[in-house]
Amino acid sequence: MQKVNKQKNINRKKQWYKDPRTYFVGFLFLLMLILVVQLFIIKIIPTKYILIAVVAMLPLAYALWWLQYGKRVNKMNHILGKILIVFFCALLIVGNLYLYKASNTIGEITGSNTETDSMSIIVMKDSNFNELSDLTNARFGANETTDKLNVEETKKDISKQIGNNHSYQSFDSYEAQASALYEGSIDAIILNEAYRGLMENSHPKFDSETKVIYTFDITKTVEDISKNVDVTNTSFNVYISGIDTYGSVTTKSRSDVNMIATINPNTHQIVLTSIPRDFYIPQTCQAGAEDKLTHTGIFGVDCTVSSVEQFLGIDINYYARVNFTSLIDIVDALGGITVENPVAFKASDETYFFEAGNVYMDGAKALRFARERYNLAGGDRDRGKNQMRVLTAMINKAISPAIITNYTSIMNAVGGSFQTNMSAGEISSLINMQLSEMSGWSIEQQALNGSGATLYSPANGFYSYMMVPDMESVNAAVSQINMVLNAQ
Repeated sequence: MQKVNKQKNINRKKQWYKDPRTYFVGFLFLLMLILVVQLFIIKIIPTKYILIAVVAMLPLAYALWWLQYGKRVNKMNHILGKILIVFFCALLIVGNLYLYKASNTIGEITGSNTETDSMSIIVMKDSNFNELSDLTNARFGANETTDKLNVEETKKDISKQIGNNHSYQSFDSYEAQASALYEGSIDAIILNEAYRGLMENSHPKFDSETKVIYTFDITKTVEDISKNVDVTNTSFNVYISGIDTYGSVTTKSRSDVNMIATINPNTHQIVLTSIPRDFYIPQTCQAGAEDKLTHTGIFGVDCTVSSVEQFLGIDINYYARVNFTSLIDIVDALGGITVENPVAFKASDETYFFEAGNVYMDGAKALRFARERYNLAGGDRDRGKNQMRVLTAMINKAISPAIITNYTSIMNAVGGSFQTNMSAGEISSLINMQLSEMSGWSIEQQALNGSGATLYSPANGFYSYMMVPDMESVNAAVSQINMVLNAQ
């Protein structure tokens, strides 16, 4: 009898892989292990919550194991156990995917060290040129005074695509380059999209009267300019730059939104400081020459940050960049936002009317609200204030339960459409802190002021509208920034 029982046990051991319970229980335990490992690696969930999850999973795992292997468990309970295992496996799969998505998104947006120069071949809209091959014997115009290296790279690519039968004419200003295209003395122009806005100064309908038939992207690694701190217990400044373009957020373009977010994690204070795009300040990337702030974006976000640091006399620890696409996608992913609008106005393009009071906005409406300046009494100054109102509404929505209910869409929207030089660890630490404390934030807003004047723009190559800084408002804003930074 003992030999028979011994043989049965041997057979059972040999045939464990044929037992369906092995795979039910094994898969469950594997998913639990992956979840715990991800929680510790990603570090966005506070340790106390991870320990609670582990303590809860241990008896659950044992109970489900017992329902499969317990000696006195009847057939019905075996079946019930399998159903419960399938149910909890589904929950664990979703949880693991959420964590993976969060980790992947944080990796996409953080530690950024690339910028893209998007070089376009542009022709008149009513021309017969529709693709690059149509320009085999064409006359190209290029401005090699301010963008020589990128133009040379583009020329090489053009030759690679269509040969060398075409010709080039060099221009020393974008105004002259655009005029030659309009007059027909050249067939096409090479234009870095970062400089597109400069064309509109002399040809306001440039976008609608021309067309892009070829694009060549040049992506470069840039220097890390972050000034890292422990973001969970040390105050820091983040420069928010909104570039005036759609598509990839790494593309260089004018910095139309210029804002400093001063964050104190100890007092849970945030002060948003808006700087007008036309502020006339010395620029580090133009040998100290004064120009409007928005033009720093043409040279890269590092130029914007260093120029503002020098002008205000403060350190900017990190930057964050968004573009038109980013704002639309993120607001829509949040499920829309409610913005406090102090004065009713109609958008100058007649797309929306914004009532006074709390106004619900989807992404497209929020973008139009943030871009409007012509129908606002304070022009660009009021636009900056509205941009802060939009950002405040986004922050409030993001720290509400909407971050959970719209989790997947928010992660999809942020990934690839938002760029920051904060590290993945710093972002994770901030999320961890917020989840651990679940505290609200006090958000204040302030705006720098100035007076209009017509002054020379080195980037434009001619005189144009500028805003001369009101140093009293500048000094008051810097004082408020330092007050929040040093609050205990």
